[in-house]
Amino acid sequence: NCPAMGIDWFSAREYCHWAGKRLPTEAEWELAARGSSGNPWPWGNEFLPKHANLGGDEDGHALAAPVGSFPQGASPYGVLDMVGNVWEWVDNPIGKEADPKKSLRIVKGGGWTTPTPAIPFRGTADPATKNPVFGFRCGKSLN
Repeated sequence: NCPAMGIDWFSAREYCHWAGKRLPTEAEWELAARGSSGNPWPWGNEFLPKHANLGGDEDGHALAAPVGSFPQGASPYGVLDMVGNVWEWVDNPIGKEADPKKSLRIVKGGGWTTPTPAIPFRGTADPATKNPVFGFRCGKSLN
């Protein structure tokens, strides 16, 4: 019931491919998290600490929480855990280095160690990083 954690970008991408899916793009992740409302949080315009697993234990979890522990924090599409718990790798590289394996990658959503509130929940990291608060979710094309 725990999110995938401590996963580098390459392993996340390989798992998604193995499952017949892919990592979402940053734009897909944003749409799944916020819908088209433009609200800063999946649940609305106001930060509500018990709607996500973020820094501290005010939300009831000092570390990672079981997936789906914050149903009140669902996005407009019903997607859970888009904020907090673990940062999620997306497919977009940062920069145009000669070696695409060395380009920084984007992580979204924040993790259980992220101070609150921290908008827009976007970070960058070396794709080989295996941080305990880095995870992923798979995306799938409609076609």
